[in-house]
Amino acid sequence: MKAKEVILLLIIIAAGVFFYHAYTGNLDVDFYFGEGIFWDFEDFIYEESLELEPPFPSRLRIVNSHGKIEIQGTEKQTITIDFQKKIWRKNEEKAKEVADKLKMIVDKDENRIRISTNRNEFRRKNFDTNFKISIPKDMDIDLENSYGIVKASDVGEVKIYNRHGEVILSEISGKLDIHNSYEDVEIEDVESSCWIESKHSTVLVKNVKGGLKIDHSYGKILLEDISQDVEIESPHTEIFVNGLKGKVDIQNSYEKITLQNVGPTTINGHHSRVEVIGVKGGLKIINSYAKADLENIQGNLDIEGKHFAVSAKKIIGEKISISSSYEDIELSDFSAETIITLHNGNSVLDPGLISHPIQVKSEYGKIKFFWPKGIGCPFEARAKGGEVKWNLPVEFSFSEEDRTSIVKAFQQVTDKPSVFLSTSYGDIVVEEQTSDVRL
Repeated sequence: MKAKEVILLLIIIAAGVFFYHAYTGNLDVDFYFGEGIFWDFEDFIYEESLELEPPFPSRLRIVNSHGKIEIQGTEKQTITIDFQKKIWRKNEEKAKEVADKLKMIVDKDENRIRISTNRNEFRRKNFDTNFKISIPKDMDIDLENSYGIVKASDVGEVKIYNRHGEVILSEISGKLDIHNSYEDVEIEDVESSCWIESKHSTVLVKNVKGGLKIDHSYGKILLEDISQDVEIESPHTEIFVNGLKGKVDIQNSYEKITLQNVGPTTINGHHSRVEVIGVKGGLKIINSYAKADLENIQGNLDIEGKHFAVSAKKIIGEKISISSSYEDIELSDFSAETIITLHNGNSVLDPGLISHPIQVKSEYGKIKFFWPKGIGCPFEARAKGGEVKWNLPVEFSFSEEDRTSIVKAFQQVTDKPSVFLSTSYGDIVVEEQTSDVRL
């Protein structure tokens, strides 16, 4: 049997199994196998309402599938339920038969009110069940849905499972726990902590007073104004954040990370382009096969990279530590103890001040250093298999040992931090700073 014939046979078998289970009701899909074909169907809508009087337990549980759910907290102490049945059939008579059998179910005990339907009693479904519910303000919600949008506002603690469904929430006074996929999540104004698990979607979160934890893949994450710590695990997900006041911990791969105005941050990436403007409390990056563009870092800067380029400016802290390979490193307007280790790449350093020791050790790469005007600090440069070019109008000494060019200057200065530059098979060039932009 040829390969094409094998593939066709497998497709036929898979389709047969799928439609058998759908027909027998073992799959929750909305195919109708009655008279006619799908595009002959019309949609028919039937509505009913129910009002519940207090007293109520503190939690509302909703179990639904293939439908929309809207929940609104109000000052009223009653619960109002608007139940809509949207049914696809060939004619109204057949739709009415389904509507009469399709029921809303409401159960209540001392712990919760439960709202559901008898959907599972139907072998042939092909209908949606939609709910619009008003509840007392700040009542807790426990909701399970699929294939439909979920909206809630002005409620308490919220727990949502909405497979293949969009989630839009605002004004949540309690904890928030969301699990969804393939549709977007929008969250705004949460007074407590927030946990989101999603994939193949865009997650937008604004104004969370508590901590935030996100487990996400294959989509986008956009965060703004988060007051406490943020933890993100997000392979194949683009990230943009602004205004995070607590600690930030990000694990990512293959997509861009953009951070603005954040607290102490750790990024563990792979093939993840990084852009950061504004960090208070320090930045640590572990990454490979990408580039980092950094600006206005207050605190320590620690970078471990492979095939990772770094361009950074305006860094004020106690220590800058960068280790990388096969890409270039450029630093400007920085003031901190600086240690750079680089293999097969070039380095450009343009410090604001030499207020701490600076050390660059490079292999198979050039080093260019812009010396601040009027500063005298002990200097030594070693270039094995290359030259050291001292282009300052200041006296220096030159020597050569084992094919290594050595230049020293300001050796009489003993009370200033030192500058040490070393490379192999590349040149070292030292020039005096000017007002020109060099990076």
